[in-house]
Amino acid sequence: MRKIEMTKAREVLRLKYQTGLSLREIAKSCNCGKSTVAEILSRAEKAKITDASTMPDKQLLSALYPPAEKDTKVSEPDMEYIFKELKKKNVTLMLLWEEYKQDYPDGLMYTQFCDRYREFKKHNKIEFHKEHKAGEEMECDWVGTTMEYIDTSTGEIKEAYIFLSVLPASNYPFIFAYENMKSGNWIDAHVRAFRYYGGVPRITIPDNTKTAVTKTDIYDPILNRSYYEMADHYRTTILPARPEKPKDKAAVENAVGNISRKIIAALRNRQFFSIGEINKALEKELAKFIKKPFQKMEETRLELFNVIDKPALQPLPKAMYELADWKEGNKVPFNYHIEYDKFFYSVGYEYVGQKYSIRATSRIIEVFVDNERIAAHERNHNKRHRYSTVPEHMPENHKVVSNWNDERFRRWAEKVGWYTQQYISEMLDCYEYPVQSYRACMGIMRLAETEENHIVEKASREALERKTFSFKYYNMIFKKVKEDAENENKQQPAKVIMHDNLRGRHAFGGEVNA
Repeated sequence: MRKIEMTKAREVLRLKYQTGLSLREIAKSCNCGKSTVAEILSRAEKAKITDASTMPDKQLLSALYPPAEKDTKVSEPDMEYIFKELKKKNVTLMLLWEEYKQDYPDGLMYTQFCDRYREFKKHNKIEFHKEHKAGEEMECDWVGTTMEYIDTSTGEIKEAYIFLSVLPASNYPFIFAYENMKSGNWIDAHVRAFRYYGGVPRITIPDNTKTAVTKTDIYDPILNRSYYEMADHYRTTILPARPEKPKDKAAVENAVGNISRKIIAALRNRQFFSIGEINKALEKELAKFIKKPFQKMEETRLELFNVIDKPALQPLPKAMYELADWKEGNKVPFNYHIEYDKFFYSVGYEYVGQKYSIRATSRIIEVFVDNERIAAHERNHNKRHRYSTVPEHMPENHKVVSNWNDERFRRWAEKVGWYTQQYISEMLDCYEYPVQSYRACMGIMRLAETEENHIVEKASREALERKTFSFKYYNMIFKKVKEDAENENKQQPAKVIMHDNLRGRHAFGGEVNA
């Protein structure tokens, strides 16, 4: 009820206690409502006032209308709820505070709200450098601690290297062991991690390892091409941590310690005989680890993952990524066959002299010029036939812009001798396409540049007798023939040279002519 003038309140009290009028009569006399009179008298009774004639207005006002007793107990926000909600996309502390104030208008102000949250994180040792959003990031690295296993074929003790990834929002880890830390295993580990999580985070944060980053740079690092291709396949963005900035991947750094203490240390007395055995043990221990509650929280990593990260991850692509190895070539050689892993694959002859790149998988060899695919071959594993040639890649009569062709090799061999001519002729004829032998013929020509023809002829005759038509074996025969010739020359006595102008022994005897 609103406050009334103290003059009227004083008059109500006078009429009540000095004249004994009824409530109706007092209300009529003071020109106010009956309920107002009843309210004043009730307040006066609580304040034990019967005579207000000598009381100042301020004293009477404070006696009739004392300050309301405030509820000092403020409704505290649920910090565990806030911690989980902050991991959801676009959710901020300001938004959560506004929702809190709608439910508790007399609750904490925003600054106090933020202070409470900071204290909660400090008390629970949640000291991440930033709030991680659900399904947003995956941090990954190699664990510093290795495990050992015995190679059953040699009895040698070998090291196993442990890959670790973690989803920071829920601290949900994945681990897998490999025999080395090479690029192929690094990429395979990511593929396994995505399958283990059942989805793909939007951002992947690796360390500046060479398997991830070809050239480190604080602003614009250059990624390993195969690693970049894998990331593109799974629609995740690679953001390498800055050099010497461990807080950029604080979650995985923290997880490394937990995994080392809780899993790797727990297996220290086990004896393993293969990487497979180690991975089975790691899988079993990891399943236990993710079901254990946090130290300061009741939830487990598995429970948080199912509630926070799992619903927010991107779906896996329909096809699993197939590991590809990229190799940068110099220039397409004159015989328009590029080499990969000691096998040769044809490209269009018009690309001779241009720089190229090779993308190799377990099944396919692809060749690119200026990021455009110019050739694709099934991967060759037949060591007897190392050349793969597509007829459409060959020019008319096997002639290329560099003018290297069958006739040029035959003319050169004819000048050296009959055996060399026969050997080069059979070399050109023994392949499905003569161009496939051009590299071998070129190699033989280079060997012969600094040697006399009889050495080349002797090597060619021996190679013909053995029917070995490859540069590798010809080179071995050539070196042997050359070595034998040098040894033979050393064994022959030096020839005495006679000449009229040569002085004899008498010129140095010190004799004086008569």
